[in-house]
Amino acid sequence: MNKQTNTYNDPFLEHYKASKRLLWGIGIIFVGVMIAGFWNFHLVDGFGRDFIAGKTIGDTSLLAGTYGERGGGFGFVFAAIAGLAATFTACKCVAFAMIPGLACSSDKQTTRRTAIQAIIAFTAPVVIIGAAYGIFVGFLGSEGVAAINERPVRLAQAQAVFSIIGAVMIFWGLIELGYLKRFTNRLTPLTKEFFSASTTKAGLMGMLVGLFAVGRPFPVFREFLAYAATAESPTYGAAVMVIHGLGQIAVFLGLFFLLVWFAGNRMMTWASEKPWQPRMVTALALLGGGAYFVFYWGIAFIYDVGRWGFKLGWYG
Repeated sequence: MNKQTNTYNDPFLEHYKASKRLLWGIGIIFVGVMIAGFWNFHLVDGFGRDFIAGKTIGDTSLLAGTYGERGGGFGFVFAAIAGLAATFTACKCVAFAMIPGLACSSDKQTTRRTAIQAIIAFTAPVVIIGAAYGIFVGFLGSEGVAAINERPVRLAQAQAVFSIIGAVMIFWGLIELGYLKRFTNRLTPLTKEFFSASTTKAGLMGMLVGLFAVGRPFPVFREFLAYAATAESPTYGAAVMVIHGLGQIAVFLGLFFLLVWFAGNRMMTWASEKPWQPRMVTALALLGGGAYFVFYWGIAFIYDVGRWGFKLGWYG
């Protein structure tokens, strides 16, 4: 009786029966794995390196060792461009699918007010984590950053960080799909209300995106770290990493603003009348993104079962 009551109290479970949720879940995991298996990092990373960074500040591999010549001021420009260049890397593309879910709110607040709160909640952890990592980089100095920039270290760092992030996203996605009711039913009503709020979800996503920088192996970012570490100043490291963090979410926030500005009322109506649909979008984005991370950075590396496009000779 309790199980039936819980099911019918949840509009999401009413509109998406177990079989449909299972098919959607398996389907999006399959898509995430396929994208990870055929991901051409040379093409995507090259766009950030050659087009965004190359067309603005130049060859970042050469700029990495020019702190003595260019000074601390240029580091802020380098930080912004490195963040912007990382926008379309694998780790960031996953976050874009979360925009509709974060922009929606099923409460009685206005869409724009909710959007501003969500943006603040999303941005704050990105800035805080970036600053903390910048302090770490400043303490490491040039020699320390050179050590963690070595290929085996940076790949191991990326594998660990993104595999954990992927696992968290899968767990979160399964909760959104209603598969972990035994876990969520133990939470108090106040706790459930807190974690279901759009600002809380935005804050959690901001934490994940902020951690992207900790694991990111992207060459432009690593070259920026080498530049910043030359100052050997935790304060400077924190400052430029904050700018980098804002740079990496600039396009994300721009799209968020445009979506709310031009379609805010429609999204409010959509979320109010059919709240189960934006929840499904959020759940699938988390599940697909988590599957991508776990496969690409975990399973594929451990068992050498990825890089299908390269193995088939499709990519140069």
